[in-house]
Amino acid sequence: MSLGAGPEAGFSSEELLTLRFPLHRACRDGDLPALCALLQSSPRSDLAAEDSFYGWTPIHWAAHFGKLECLMQLVRAGASVNASTTRFAQTPAHIAAFGGHPQCLNWLIQVGANINKQDYVGETPIHKAARSGSMDSISALVAHGAQIDLRNASGLTAADLAHTQGFQECAQFLLNLQNCHLNRFYSNGTLNGVHQNAGPNPFSGGTSRKRSFEDTESAGVKKARTE
Repeated sequence: MSLGAGPEAGFSSEELLTLRFPLHRACRDGDLPALCALLQSSPRSDLAAEDSFYGWTPIHWAAHFGKLECLMQLVRAGASVNASTTRFAQTPAHIAAFGGHPQCLNWLIQVGANINKQDYVGETPIHKAARSGSMDSISALVAHGAQIDLRNASGLTAADLAHTQGFQECAQFLLNLQNCHLNRFYSNGTLNGVHQNAGPNPFSGGTSRKRSFEDTESAGVKKARTE
């Protein structure tokens, strides 16, 4: 399937990708030799260039398509693991989590990715993993200390999103973790470091709100034909 239409008339989207965003295309295709050659000949500013299709930089493309070696090469060349897109304020960790690439996600975390960074709708990487039902990504994020009780701009936790998207195994896993954490806090007589009297469960509710996923992730990005 081809990429969406680009802004310049007279060129196909694939031609635009090749001519204007060769780093992005190399990351999409996992073409490490081409990427290395381009990095040697391209200005450093190209590492932060956002494409005209999705507003992603090369490292976001590598994260989406699960190209770990490309991710590594980009970071060695100076790309930021916390590069945030202008339009959606999403990092490579958001993209890798939604794409279901735990190997890329683990590596990004190891080299300093902020796994609790919130995007334009207040979502962290674990929200994105919950949206796509990626248990492997959820597990990787939890293992590295992701905050599972953070709510997005609509007031939904990752567990809520997994539930509304129909990923009940992911939802139950996250709910069990939330309950475990809550029980531990209450058994110590504190919640978030503050002594508590009996009160409402701060994790209750929020599972029936209307789904609101409006950015490009709703359809994902399909690899274009290269033949």
